[in-house]
Amino acid sequence: MVDEGIGAPVRRKEDTRLLTGRGRYVDDIKRPGQTYACFVRSSHAHARVRSIDTEQAAKAPGFVAAYTAADLKRDGIGDLPCVWVFQNADGSDMKLPTHPLLAVDRVRHVGDRVAVVIGESLDAARDAADLVAIDYEELPVAADTAGADGKGAPQLHDEAPDNVCFDWENGNRDAVEAAFSNAHHVTTLDLVVNRLVQVPMEARAVNAEYDEIR
Repeated sequence: MVDEGIGAPVRRKEDTRLLTGRGRYVDDIKRPGQTYACFVRSSHAHARVRSIDTEQAAKAPGFVAAYTAADLKRDGIGDLPCVWVFQNADGSDMKLPTHPLLAVDRVRHVGDRVAVVIGESLDAARDAADLVAIDYEELPVAADTAGADGKGAPQLHDEAPDNVCFDWENGNRDAVEAAFSNAHHVTTLDLVVNRLVQVPMEARAVNAEYDEIR
């Protein structure tokens, strides 16, 4: 056991507050006129969105509004920015597909956001979201990352040929190759990382209030 760095115990500061019922969560906040959002998510790994019909959802009790990518575009709401931009090993820029808030024309993974429904309560938003009708045209999928970058694999983003966003390396290549060539034994293994960058826990909800509506 070390005192600092990797392996060091991390003292928790929040336990007393949470265990004695004095923790405050976004779900505990109730403001006058508060509404709730529920996302309608794709059940397909890869599909073209032919149409989105919110007519029945609009008739549900407690329905407030429903939005699609077309609505966001009309209101001038842009895409999510890519925070980290890499260069490829050859010095060229990485491929940078857009990251829309809601799927535009195509969904590219199960759970991709297609629409968002606002309700007077969480249950109302969920019930109305279930009534959103989406017509999909299923497309070929790349379900295995080992083969997704091969020639002939289903193309997910037109901006990233062969489904490769970037080919990045870091360190001293010559020193690494020398170390391997002089090693008594070399073990080869594949490592699958579910995220590119590990970051602290992000906020999973937000609560906002207008001072005045003009």
